[in-house]
Amino acid sequence: MTKKLKEIEHEVTHDNLIQLLSLQTPAERQKLLQDIDGILCNILDLEMSDLPWLNPNKHKTGWEKIMRNLRLVIGKLEYESHKKNRVLH
Repeated sequence: MTKKLKEIEHEVTHDNLIQLLSLQTPAERQKLLQDIDGILCNILDLEMSDLPWLNPNKHKTGWEKIMRNLRLVIGKLEYESHKKNRVLH
């Protein structure tokens, strides 16, 4: 895969996550992303510095791709959980 395609794939994954959270305020979105990062660290027994979006020059491309996809999956689970508990007026 070319570097350009990798960059596009990276942006699409990130954009999917942000689009998923677009109905929330920036503060709510930031808190949810921090919660997702905490979940990832707890499940995988990682330190925050092991997350590629917090320390981008330290990791290999494969690791970044896996972690971004996991972040998207956990984000989707969290979103669905909040959506289920949300009350519409």
